[in-house]
Amino acid sequence: MLAVIRREFDLLDELDITQYMNELGNSVLKTAGSQYFEYHFYVIADKEFNAFATPSGLIFFHSGIINAMDTEGELVSVLAHECGHVMSRHIASRIEKSTKINAVTLAAMMAGIALGGGALSQALITGGMAGGAAMSLNFTRQDEEEADRIGFKLMQEQHRDPGDMVTMLNKMYKASKIRMGNVPQYLLTHPKPELRMHYVQDLIHVKGGKDYRQFEQFDFRRMQKRVESLTVEPQKLFAKYRKIIRETENKDLKMMATYGLGLAELAIGNHDEAIQYLRTVMDYYPDKPILFTDLGRIYLAGGHLKTAIMYLEEARRKNPGNWYGAFYLAKALQRAGNDTRAEALYRQVMGDSPDFPGSYFQLAQIESKKGLQGLSHLFLGKNFYFEGNFTSSKFNLQKALDYSDLSVKDRADIKDLLGKIKKIEDD
Repeated sequence: MLAVIRREFDLLDELDITQYMNELGNSVLKTAGSQYFEYHFYVIADKEFNAFATPSGLIFFHSGIINAMDTEGELVSVLAHECGHVMSRHIASRIEKSTKINAVTLAAMMAGIALGGGALSQALITGGMAGGAAMSLNFTRQDEEEADRIGFKLMQEQHRDPGDMVTMLNKMYKASKIRMGNVPQYLLTHPKPELRMHYVQDLIHVKGGKDYRQFEQFDFRRMQKRVESLTVEPQKLFAKYRKIIRETENKDLKMMATYGLGLAELAIGNHDEAIQYLRTVMDYYPDKPILFTDLGRIYLAGGHLKTAIMYLEEARRKNPGNWYGAFYLAKALQRAGNDTRAEALYRQVMGDSPDFPGSYFQLAQIESKKGLQGLSHLFLGKNFYFEGNFTSSKFNLQKALDYSDLSVKDRADIKDLLGKIKKIEDD
């Protein structure tokens, strides 16, 4: 399922975004009781106002819906709602009624629907429905109410204000009015936001009044700026953030707009300007280790290797469990010739985030340098697999089998991946 969706969408494979989304999702699910599988959360680089879940606990947010949010509570409201669909088996129950739907077919259908129309979307839906495997993937009003009840309960048990569900639903309702004929795709699969808004307001009236906490917004705002920097043109971001700095009285919002300006400068290669903005933000937030990683990454991009390593080492010392910091420290160490420590860090990241392509690509370079060509091709095969490039993956995996430096487990991994690729190609 994930492999096919990776093939059809441009996932934001950025470790800081991935770790934030998954840690937030897991924190929300802590009170939900035992689940049949692990949930995984991803961000897709796409301007559509959309989010969707698959039966296996894979939950996807388009960058368009994240960029429309104002608070972490609004993000949690959508996340908890999507978890509600999975926990209630709304899609799974449809699959059970169709004997011709398998994981690959379903993934292609969901990708087609989530793309929001157009030739590729229609081709995917047509392919997914081949052989009479038609299935409605839009949710009923009853489905939506059940998912909202679960989302409401998850938010309350975290002491989060479910009023954020109302503000997010109001944004969906306004989007449906503004877009007119071109309805946001999220509203095709999640219909009637105005009815849902009234339903949640009734839940708040009946079950509200709890002691809700105030949650710090730094991590959400930083993640959102990172998503914007990767999906919106820098010139649009310059105008947006400068307007915020001019007009808002809120110091935190000014600082996060300043952070966004730094990322926009980095995107166009202005490293010195990016560093100045980041230093201003670090002065305001001296207790946020991830900003040391951001600064080290800018120095690395600008070719200042020693300074980059200094900041990246400090970031790792302050927060050794951060995947993003470990990866960029490994890249800096690899560039400095310290392949041994770089490899150890890449393998740590690979263990924490096994479907992140970047670790495999970097390890392939290190193993090739050591003369371990079989292992190098194996890592390249995994890199391409997790990028959704199955042709290049298959070539490298088959090439790896020609070498003797593979373990029994490595060969078993190759057999498993080739089997998955064949299933995708056959279906």
